[in-house]
This record gives sequence, C-alpha cells and structure tokens, in this order.
Amino acid sequence: MWNAVARVIWLALLVLAAGCASVDPVVKIGLVAPFEGRDRAIGYDAIYSARLAVRQINAAGGISGHRVALVALDDRGDVELARQAAASLVIDPAVVAVVGHYVAATTNAAESIYAQGGLPLLPMGTSPFSPVDPAGLPVEFQEAYAAVTPFDEIAGPFAGPTFDAFGLLREALAVAEESTGDISRASVQEALAGLKYQGLTGEVYQP
Repeated sequence: MWNAVARVIWLALLVLAAGCASVDPVVKIGLVAPFEGRDRAIGYDAIYSARLAVRQINAAGGISGHRVALVALDDRGDVELARQAAASLVIDPAVVAVVGHYVAATTNAAESIYAQGGLPLLPMGTSPFSPVDPAGLPVEFQEAYAAVTPFDEIAGPFAGPTFDAFGLLREALAVAEESTGDISRASVQEALAGLKYQGLTGEVYQP
C-alpha cells in the first residue's frame, strides 16, 4: 500500500516539476493611473487598453519566450500616492518599464523616482501620448477593446495612446532581447532611445 502511495506522490512531483520547468520567464510592465477619484474614467480607459495589449502580446508568443505581465496601481490622481506607486514599482526587479501617470502633477511627482531607479517611464497625457478622439480609432480596435471590458464599454480618449505605449514597449522589449540577450531596465531604456513606433494614434516614442 505504501509503495503504491509513494509512486503516486513521486509521479505527481514529476508532473509538477515538469510543469514548473515549462513556465515561461516573466517581464512586468507597470501601469499607474487614477482608478478612483474624479479622474477614474481615465484609469479605466487605460487599464482596458493595457490588458488588451498584453493579451495580444502573449497570444503571439510573448517576447522571445518571455511572458509579459501587467502590474496596475492606482494613484487616484494624488501626488503622494503617485510617489508611493512609483517606489513600489522601482523595488520590483521584474518591472522593466512603466506607463503612467496620466495627470501632469502625478507624473511630475514620480518622474525622479523612476529616474533614480533606472526604470523607463512613458509619460501619458502629453505628446506623443496625448488624448485623442476615439471615434477616429480603427473599428477592429474598438471591437477588441469592448470585448475586454465587463460591459462592452466604449473606448475613451486614452484608449489609443495607452495601446500605442504598450506597442512601443513591445518593440523595445524585442530590440532589447535581440541586441543584448536580456530584457532588463537598462536594455529596455537603451532600446527606447531613438525608437519610434507607428501606432493607432500616429508615431509614438519616449519623449
């Protein structure tokens, strides 16, 4: 009886080990936006586009075998919460880039924290990631966007810019891995330098 139980446990451990061995490495992209408060509509606009972008990246095989994970934090449009969110992303070594903070005051408050941590930031809300009229976005995108929302919601002004920011980062991650064999903050920052991406809203880049 014991031998039979032992064999079952051993087989289970082998299956578990095999499963663990096949798990793709993960790189994280941070998203900081106001999900609560008076600007919460911006945050929800952003999170749905970010989820759609990450889903599409992973469905296409990720980045050279790396799966992309989204880390979304709420700063409520508050300067102190923005600093706290930035600090928490900086201390996570798996986070290689950040998209945020959508409000000028919170972006300005967090920028120096990212810079000190060597964490690339795509600042949202200013050129080339300014809000755009969603009516001009492709129908295919609008349908895909609605499909990831809980109630088939309509894309707002930050849907396109957010999606394009993740498109730019997808290119930067690929360039970083191809040129250095590694996806890190330093390699992604280097890849972003001078990199331009033709997105839904036009040409975007890291300012």
